[in-house]
Amino acid sequence: MKRKILAILLLANQSFAHSLINIQLPDNLFVRVAVPKKGIVCSNQDRATRISRILKDVNTHTSKWGPKIYIGNYKGQELFIASVPVGSGSGLMFTELYAAGAEYIIRYGSDDLKNTTEKEEELVKVINETDNLYGYEKASGVPEEEWGKSIFASPIILKALRDEAIFRKLIIDERICHHLENYHALRNPEKFSPARAPILKQQLAAIKRTDKNESFDMESAVLFRVAKDFDKHAAAVLQTVNKKDAKEGPYEGNNGKKAISLERTFTEYVLTSLLRIN
Repeated sequence: MKRKILAILLLANQSFAHSLINIQLPDNLFVRVAVPKKGIVCSNQDRATRISRILKDVNTHTSKWGPKIYIGNYKGQELFIASVPVGSGSGLMFTELYAAGAEYIIRYGSDDLKNTTEKEEELVKVINETDNLYGYEKASGVPEEEWGKSIFASPIILKALRDEAIFRKLIIDERICHHLENYHALRNPEKFSPARAPILKQQLAAIKRTDKNESFDMESAVLFRVAKDFDKHAAAVLQTVNKKDAKEGPYEGNNGKKAISLERTFTEYVLTSLLRIN
């Protein structure tokens, strides 16, 4: 009996030698197929579809819950493009993508920073650090002293993004991205009750950084957490779109034309950056 227990413990230790999660493809709920080791994730479903059209020989896999995975060829390499839920629910897809074979994932999304300027629209925001993630970390069994602390991007992906930016003569801005668990609360604290608004403003003040430029979004920190737990690689690239216009959404009318036009530059940049990774 003692030998059997020791054997089980040994196998368990081997399984978690380099990863804190041992979920594998048969355990998955959404991602039921093996995926290539490199890919892009988007919470904007239409963006994921648009990017997939650049790939050749595409196979599409759809979950009954909505997310899609496009697997195809880009310049001789097999890549995947996956749509994921908005917010911390994206962690389920990130977990299952890594379990299904992904090793390098770049999130391509949009910045939720409230007071953006027109000058930022063509700026490529590369996220090298995330923080302010609490609920997902608690639910993942992360020690309490780590909740909300910084989680960093993969140095390997960051090098590829930097090298590709130099090659393309793109201006990139490496930033911290604060996790936005409640989109409207931290963007519009004044819209909440007099009892809650000061609390939300205090939260914003507590995470304020002056040593580097800041962004906000709802998925990057979750991705970085999952990648860290799997001992895999992640980074994020954010585009600035107009989320301030009360009449037209960021992907409607003139806002949409501008956003999708710039999206082509961002897409090619992210895709070719992935090709640089061996």
